[in-house]
Amino acid sequence: MSLFSIFVSEKSKYNILKITIMKKSLLIAFCCSMFFVTFVSAETKTYFDIHLQAGRDQTIRPTSVNSSVIPVTAGIDEDLLSVNFSSPLGSTTIIVEDSFGEVIYEETMNVNGAFTLPISLAGAEAGTYFIQIKTTKNKWYAEFDI
Repeated sequence: MSLFSIFVSEKSKYNILKITIMKKSLLIAFCCSMFFVTFVSAETKTYFDIHLQAGRDQTIRPTSVNSSVIPVTAGIDEDLLSVNFSSPLGSTTIIVEDSFGEVIYEETMNVNGAFTLPISLAGAEAGTYFIQIKTTKNKWYAEFDI
């Protein structure tokens, strides 16, 4: 074997080793970048349940309010309020007020069955808000933050 062939083979071994290290480095960089892209673009859960409480006034008998099954639930996802009805309630009024008592949403509707009412609060300032859901027999209320 000549000195040239030994030199070429040692140089080839060095190049192969260099290429292998480079491939491993690129694979590690690719995996890290995929993790970063996945982490950054992953949708975070921003939906929060609003825990409605039963309330009453003089026109409502206490026995009608203390039902263990609440036929209406609510949740907030950033600035989208969702009011979920699971059964017919008849004439229902939904009122959303800010912390100053100003009504920012009010609607009376006939709830004939299960459905979800989306209420956009886009443009509302960050803070504490109050929701009231009233029927002829029941009333539910809660406080939530945007």
